[in-house]
Amino acid sequence: MRFKQFATVFLAVLATTAYAASVGASETTFAGTRVTVDSSKSYEQVVDALKSLVAKNGMMVMAEVNQGQMLSMTGLSLKATVLLVGNPTVGKQLFEQDQAVGLYVPLRVSVYADANGKTHVEYDRPSSLLGQFKNEKITMAAKMLDEKLDGLANMAAK
Repeated sequence: MRFKQFATVFLAVLATTAYAASVGASETTFAGTRVTVDSSKSYEQVVDALKSLVAKNGMMVMAEVNQGQMLSMTGLSLKATVLLVGNPTVGKQLFEQDQAVGLYVPLRVSVYADANGKTHVEYDRPSSLLGQFKNEKITMAAKMLDEKLDGLANMAAK
C-alpha cells in the first residue's frame, strides 16, 4: 500500500515537471542550495497561483506566514509570504526514517516582491537540506521533492 501511494506521488511529480518544461521555464537561478524563480506576474498572482498549484499537485499548504503584514508593525512596508508545504504521506515516510527531518519538513517556500516590485519565488532544495541524514530513503524522497518544487515554482511564476 505504501509503495502504491509513493508511486502515485512520484508520477504526479513527473507530470508536473513535464508540464513545466512544456510551457517554458521562468528564469531560475541557483545560489548554493537556494533556488530563485523570477516572475513577471504580481506578488498576489504568484501567491495565489502557488497555493492553487500546490493543492492540485498532491501537496497542501500547511501554514502561511505573511511576513509583510507582521513587519508592517515595525513600519517596514514589503510584500512577503512564506508557505509551509508538504504531503502527509511523504512526510510520514521521512519521519519513519528519522524524526529530525522535522527541522526541514514541511518545506518552506518564500514569495516576495523586491524593492523594484519584481516578484520572486525562493526555496532551499530539499535534497540539500535532507541530504545530511545520509539515508537512502530520505535522499530518494528529497530528490523527488526537488523536482516537485521546481515544477510548482516555475508554473506559479509563469
